[in-house]
Amino acid sequence: MFAGKTTQLIGLYNESMCLSEEKLAVKPLLDKRYNATTINTHSGIQMLAHRISKAEEIYPLINEFTKEIYIDEVQFFGPFIVEVIGELMMNQIKIMAAGLDKDYKARDFGPMAALKKLATQKIELQAKCSVCNNPANHTFRKPGNEDLLMVGHEDIYEARCEEHWLIGMKDRIESLPQ
Repeated sequence: MFAGKTTQLIGLYNESMCLSEEKLAVKPLLDKRYNATTINTHSGIQMLAHRISKAEEIYPLINEFTKEIYIDEVQFFGPFIVEVIGELMMNQIKIMAAGLDKDYKARDFGPMAALKKLATQKIELQAKCSVCNNPANHTFRKPGNEDLLMVGHEDIYEARCEEHWLIGMKDRIESLPQ
């Protein structure tokens, strides 16, 4: 959270030499933040995108001109997204995907571990801890809701270093790393 993943994705889209009809951007239907028809950064940068609920809904959006697909919040598409992306890559379509690799309990988030193995290039970004401003490698969800799939802003989530994440999670999960 708050590391600039979506900003990086939009930057790659804008820097691409492909024509707009050769590019496709998608985001999960679950992401209702900001605007339903755009991928948005926390700072207000946006680009048009299709909202889909399942990975296989990418296929009907592709046409004979599609060369690149940009996927935001890819962790929300479930395990089938790995097969979809793999097939698209085999068909010479370049995929750029942004997502969280760990959930708020520091577990692999959905398909992210498999997608990282499939990637030909990885760009890993790091936020600053909201408590101490050191590099943050954890997403901390403020107490109140323990559902795994919950899209939100800084009202629900904070980027935290390991020390401050552990302090915040102390009484919330059984087996914290020592």
